[in-house]
Amino acid sequence: MEVIVKFLAKSTIWVRAYVYNAAGALADPTSITVIIADKNGVQKVGYISVAASAGFTAGDVVTGGTSGATGVVISKPNATTLELQRVAGTWVSGETLTAADEEATTTTSVLLGAAMTLNDGVTGTYDYYYRTDADSPEGWWNGEVWTVDGADAVTAKTSHESFSFELKKGL
Repeated sequence: MEVIVKFLAKSTIWVRAYVYNAAGALADPTSITVIIADKNGVQKVGYISVAASAGFTAGDVVTGGTSGATGVVISKPNATTLELQRVAGTWVSGETLTAADEEATTTTSVLLGAAMTLNDGVTGTYDYYYRTDADSPEGWWNGEVWTVDGADAVTAKTSHESFSFELKKGL
């Protein structure tokens, strides 16, 4: 696997992963996710499971009623999952998430990596875009791209590639 990270604008980070099979050809894995953490080690993107995601919409800022953790909803992959960016804090299992007039109870405190998107249908080429904001701390951020090839937990092949980038403001 090869990972490239570039700044597309002052606030957008682009992560591209090229995934190869054993023969060295580009190939699509069973799953591919990205994790991005700020200079303090706080994971900034990922999925969180909820009892129901129906009332939430992209752009909602969700807040944990117990933890005070926050994140911005960027998608709802299914009826019980929210994909979040700009996460601050650590979710507590069983707490109530609220956004405007909506609420849902989390069913896990695990924030899993965010899915990468196949680039224009090109086999083995995946992209993820992360948008920083004014509160994003300057310094070296870290990330990892994880792939899983195969559905069987015992025989599936897992691999990952690490990356880092320096976030500077005012450039």
